[in-house]
Amino acid sequence: MAFSSAQPPYLSPIIPFSGTIHGGLQDGLQITVNGTVLYSSGTRFSVNFQIGPSGNDIAFHFNPRFEEGGYVVCNTKQKGCWGPEERKMQMPFQMGNSFELIFLVQNSEFKVMVNGSLFMLYSHRVPFYCVDTISVTGAVRLNYISFQPPGFGQASSAPICQTVIHTVQSTPGQMFPNPIISPMTYPNPTYPMPFFTSIPGGLYPSKSIIVSGTILPSAQRCGSCVKATASKWPWTVSTCLNTTTA
Repeated sequence: MAFSSAQPPYLSPIIPFSGTIHGGLQDGLQITVNGTVLYSSGTRFSVNFQIGPSGNDIAFHFNPRFEEGGYVVCNTKQKGCWGPEERKMQMPFQMGNSFELIFLVQNSEFKVMVNGSLFMLYSHRVPFYCVDTISVTGAVRLNYISFQPPGFGQASSAPICQTVIHTVQSTPGQMFPNPIISPMTYPNPTYPMPFFTSIPGGLYPSKSIIVSGTILPSAQRCGSCVKATASKWPWTVSTCLNTTTA
């Protein structure tokens, strides 16, 4: 499936949030929820994959709870009635910290990744292809919810690829955001050179970064660079690859 056919992401959605999953869930669809757990009076948040917007039918309820040492509850609701809970007595999130939560839809189950590591599997109790809505509630602030179509960039047992919300750095230490539109929503994305962007969540094993473009006839050299920087730390690490053209 072509990258351009992917559903555009939801950017900085307001909580509580409910949005349509275009075409519903499919085997191989990957959904990334990126945000921060808030310090607040609330001790829970949840991500729900629903059949319709009402909340009476939830195929997968993913509910971290910062109580009793922290744990995650998963469940399914059918016609307003909850089924038996599945509890994982482990808390991969921390209040005040950012997170990247990935749901990979597979024929038999949801595969859940947190910050690049496999956290759990949840077997389908209802047909997943009926799901057409995602909702998020509770003590979180979201940066984006993005969608990776089946078959795109999946080369490992735990494939991870995400939409990057671009920023352009014109001068050192000063960041100017591009219009809040992801690359997939531009008809013919063209970015000024040299181009700089942050990588939400950083790099980790199995993460995919795709660079697509055209080498100009006048070019003598082109290259890509991944650089780790921190304005408050007196160090910079960079790895660059340059390719000389004819």
